[in-house]
Amino acid sequence: MVQLHSPMIYTIAGIAFFMFGMTLASKYLQRLAANRITELLGKLSDRPFLGVGVGVLLTVLIQSSGAVTSMLVGLGTAGVINLRQVMSVILGTAIGTTVTVQLLSLNVAQYGLAIFSFSFTVYFLTDKRVTRQIFGVLMGFGLIFWGLELIGVGTESLRNSSIFVEYLDYLSENPIAVVAVSSIFTAIVHSSAATIGLAMSLTYSGLISFESSLYWVYGANIGTTATALLAAAGGNYIGRQVAWAHCFYKVIGVGVFYFLTPYFASLFSGISVQRDIANAHTLFNIVLALFFFPFIKIGSNF
Repeated sequence: MVQLHSPMIYTIAGIAFFMFGMTLASKYLQRLAANRITELLGKLSDRPFLGVGVGVLLTVLIQSSGAVTSMLVGLGTAGVINLRQVMSVILGTAIGTTVTVQLLSLNVAQYGLAIFSFSFTVYFLTDKRVTRQIFGVLMGFGLIFWGLELIGVGTESLRNSSIFVEYLDYLSENPIAVVAVSSIFTAIVHSSAATIGLAMSLTYSGLISFESSLYWVYGANIGTTATALLAAAGGNYIGRQVAWAHCFYKVIGVGVFYFLTPYFASLFSGISVQRDIANAHTLFNIVLALFFFPFIKIGSNF
């Protein structure tokens, strides 16, 4: 029987609070944005730079690159937009996800419950719609940070579990297995940020190395494409094009970085593992966007 104070309970509860916080923040951010999401999508044109900007903004507002890509799949299926217009937005969604991960790297996890409690109180004491929406967002981020703290407590305690440590050691010796496991986990929880947050906690606890955490980042980036692929299953040719373009873009990027990981890891200072992981995730997505951006026109012809 699992005890209530067991490390696994802390870790699972942390992931649950993290995911609920992401949902809550996304819900109120979308309410704040009102009809602007539709307006942003309506401004898509053949100007790739604008598409990248729209992708970044939509992902920050919705807090899920998978959800944004699924929206694009739906629009592609409906014939509202074409693959060329979508590809630049996909590059932007990848950059947009880095904002959330950068927030996770800030040393504020211990204040998560306080942020949630204060925001919860103000939310129910005010009648103003905009104020409630703002503090609804803050409630979400409070839960995200609190969830991250619980994950940290759980993973720190799991250092005493020989089975868990041996499993992580096995994964560390088999990077391709790390990418596969983190991809599957991300596909299940529908959040690359949750996977990267878990990798941050494991690295901070000394259970995995910084270099090993990069494979978790790669897996998170591949796993996030699952949402759009599922959304495209019942769509037409254009919808499937959008989903597979997103998937191939991520897989090709990970394939290149996979073999350069030791060199990639050496670029970071090691002062704070959380910051280093967040910065690695940011650099990974920016480099991919810069590399693929000139090929948008060519890629859209396939």
